[in-house]
Amino acid sequence: MKRIFAIILAAAAFLAAENTADAQLLKNLVNKVKGTTTTTTTQPAETVSAATTNGRTAGVALKSLFTQYKADGKLDMGNINNLLNLTTLASNIQGLKGQTNKGAFYKDFAAGLVLGSNNLVNETNSTNVMNGLTNLVNNVDLSALTAKANTAAEKVTETVSTTAVKADTAIANATEIATSVSNILNLFKK
Repeated sequence: MKRIFAIILAAAAFLAAENTADAQLLKNLVNKVKGTTTTTTTQPAETVSAATTNGRTAGVALKSLFTQYKADGKLDMGNINNLLNLTTLASNIQGLKGQTNKGAFYKDFAAGLVLGSNNLVNETNSTNVMNGLTNLVNNVDLSALTAKANTAAEKVTETVSTTAVKADTAIANATEIATSVSNILNLFKK
């Protein structure tokens, strides 16, 4: 009887250890993607929120803009790649309009921004970057940017070398957009 009890106890300990390992693995996975998933009654668990997706896409655009900004020493509004990245950034930050840093959308967006920027946006600078993006979307008219990027994209398809393509018409508020985005990009230099 003691032997059976010992076997049962050993099996229970084994299963408990295995469940603990599984629980720890799940906990590690959750911590790894913390902020990138939402669970609701209408969506299955582990679904990435729209805010996180927008944040990731904005993060990729921001990283590309920063890379080019470092190379040029300025935000060149005549560079087609910059225009396309600015347009991507502008369209993906629209959901931040009117959001506060206490909201779920804001937090999910920030988590996606960190992932998409490959940690260019990080714990140290994320508050300032998010403030800059929120200010940009709330206070700068970004609509002319989209129209300009569409025109520039059409020129790219007509040109063999995209690096030679320069935007030839001015964006109505290019200086305002460039200043706002440059202020954000300058945060990464610190």
